[in-house]
Amino acid sequence: MISRQYLFLFFLLFAFFNPVTIFFTGTSLTFIIVVPFTLLIWFAARWDNIAGIGETSKLLEKLLGLGIYSLDITYNLYRRYVLGIPRTPSDVGFGLIDMLIAFVSVCIAFYGLRGFKHFKLPIAYLVILIVGYQLENRITEVAFLQNFLANLITSMLNGLGISAYANGNLVTVQRVGQPLAIDANCTGIKGILAYGSLAVLMILDVEATNKSKALSTAIGFIGTFLVNILRLLTIFLVVYFLGIDAGMAVHIYLGYSLFIVWVLLFWTIAFKYLLKPMEGLPEGGTSLRV
Repeated sequence: MISRQYLFLFFLLFAFFNPVTIFFTGTSLTFIIVVPFTLLIWFAARWDNIAGIGETSKLLEKLLGLGIYSLDITYNLYRRYVLGIPRTPSDVGFGLIDMLIAFVSVCIAFYGLRGFKHFKLPIAYLVILIVGYQLENRITEVAFLQNFLANLITSMLNGLGISAYANGNLVTVQRVGQPLAIDANCTGIKGILAYGSLAVLMILDVEATNKSKALSTAIGFIGTFLVNILRLLTIFLVVYFLGIDAGMAVHIYLGYSLFIVWVLLFWTIAFKYLLKPMEGLPEGGTSLRV
């Protein structure tokens, strides 16, 4: 017999990947990969805890979860096929808010409202990701950060022997000729909020000293900012060696890959070296609260 947590995982993935979300409502190809993959990382880290959840949903809660998800899908279909609202970069059909609703719906359907407390961290991550995306879309002027990053990338390129110069937030690589803009979307605000928060969320749920948590949190956010700088530098190097089209392709997917790798690396370092167990806990480890 298939265990409940495997069924939960199957239906959660099905809520994201099904013909309606992929072909009819449409979705962001970036987020439909990044969000489920990130959730899978959390599940892998907390698999034993999920297996030990004792709460189960009642029939009404199963119907509630199914009803919430169905209403959300119906609303998206209504917007697209009845109202005729086209997909845009900021309105992708089955988007981040819908993914949050899908996650909450499956949690309620399997574990009920009482079991909802076990999923605070992934829900917090999704909320922060939504907030970061909204901020990134609404912030039209972060000139200081844009100019800082443009000058920093220019200095790094020149340090590598690649002739480049900056003008405001524009970076021109001599060999390429066409100036490339580091705009608000490239400042990494969303990544710092989303993946910096993802890095520290599990840390905050560990029973360790406040000093250790503060140090880990600072390293988590600073590391995420540095990863964004590495992402920008890599994009400019790809543009220099392989051309603008290759650079744009890297621009779309590299950031998410780097951020995920960074989160995994940070968790490994934090749990092994940074976090010290509090008095009364078994020597050599920390305890995760469920």
